[in-house]
Amino acid sequence: MRARSQQSYDHLIKAFHWSSLLLIAGAYLAMWASDFVATKDQKSILLTLHYSLGITVLVVTLFRLGWRWRAQIPGLPADLPAIQRVAARTTEYLLYALLVLQPMLGMLFLNGRGRPIDLYFSGELPPIFSIDKILANQAIAAHEIVAYVLLTAIALHAAAALFHHYVRRDDVLNAMLPGRHI
Repeated sequence: MRARSQQSYDHLIKAFHWSSLLLIAGAYLAMWASDFVATKDQKSILLTLHYSLGITVLVVTLFRLGWRWRAQIPGLPADLPAIQRVAARTTEYLLYALLVLQPMLGMLFLNGRGRPIDLYFSGELPPIFSIDKILANQAIAAHEIVAYVLLTAIALHAAAALFHHYVRRDDVLNAMLPGRHI
């Protein structure tokens, strides 16, 4: 079992955490912006960027989970009420599940429609799922719902970090800030 005496996350976990946030923001922004461009070519570029960022989120999340399994993780504050402990862990597990599920749903949609996934304009990923337009339609509907659930979970996560920092005045947020060692 891993020790929990460490006060701050290691540099790699911090890099994965903040990179994930930037990748997710980029994926949402690319999809949102694709509705406001003037040409089909511009839309295609933004959608390719959205798909590529989504695949990158999946890969980063899998590496992140693997690294977390072996890393020392700071424990929650000892005086944290049980309900807040449960909420913290539930949100953490939910975020990881959504960060894996969301790109998989996107891949299922694209593969199910027979569309290639062009990774950063450098080549197509081989299909993982077979063509199934009914399943593809269900996958994209779920992908859209999960997008809102993911945004909500991220907002809860950020609100909790700010609550710890400004209300509880503990070091939970500081433990994840880049360059901070507490």
